[in-house]
Amino acid sequence: MGTSAPSSSAGSESRAAAAALLAATEGLRARTRRQTNGAWTPLLGFGLLALAAIPVARYAFNFGAHGRYVGSYPAFAYAELTGLCVVHEPGTPCLKGEFDGAVLRFVAWGVWFALLPLAWFVFARWYRLRGEARGVVPRRGMWVSVTAVSTTVITTALVALLFGRNQSWEAVLLENSYASPWYLVGLGLLALGIAERSWIAAAAGTAHALLLTGYLGASWGSGWLPWQHPAHPGWADGPQFKAFLLAAVLLLAGLCEWTAVRRRGAPRAAVAGTVVP
Repeated sequence: MGTSAPSSSAGSESRAAAAALLAATEGLRARTRRQTNGAWTPLLGFGLLALAAIPVARYAFNFGAHGRYVGSYPAFAYAELTGLCVVHEPGTPCLKGEFDGAVLRFVAWGVWFALLPLAWFVFARWYRLRGEARGVVPRRGMWVSVTAVSTTVITTALVALLFGRNQSWEAVLLENSYASPWYLVGLGLLALGIAERSWIAAAAGTAHALLLTGYLGASWGSGWLPWQHPAHPGWADGPQFKAFLLAAVLLLAGLCEWTAVRRRGAPRAAVAGTVVP
């Protein structure tokens, strides 16, 4: 009976030590997550890329800017490059200006299939260098795999839609309404937000994808609200303004994420670094 007090005291000390170790481990895990958390960088980066796309938005298919059949983009661009002329009626002259601007539209749409995956690879490299500088090496394989798989799936689906024969009306609808490389941004940010437990990045990716879907699915001539068809379109009804709204979603989310990271960084780092022996 006399040894019960020392044994209970030793048990309570071991439980306290275990609790302290668990707390220290959780603090280290939280501090590591804060050091590797950089979702604000892709948000701001893609927001700036969307801003850069505004000047060419009215020529491209990326933001619901053009109601033409998407399969005509490469065909019309080839026609402009070869100087193809069109005779509308017998006896009329052959007109060579029918396809003016087709190359610009094709480039303004297709260049993002290269730039957006490349941007994801750049951000993955930035994460790696940033983590190495802070003594934490993030897993790069997940970034590379997700980017490569997403790009391959979207590009393969697009190629199948463009060159497929005897397509159903559902495939034609998808081809002409939703064939945009900018889905790589929204879906990628959603996956990044889930991986980093950042509800801001996940919400921004979801909002970006939904807005893009609404704009691309809207009929030609719709306003900045897809269900509106103004009789006299104003400055806010063109594709440039739609591209600006998509960029604003990403930029505002990036600033919010950056502010949140800074606020929860310094004070808790000191607390997490103190371990009770």
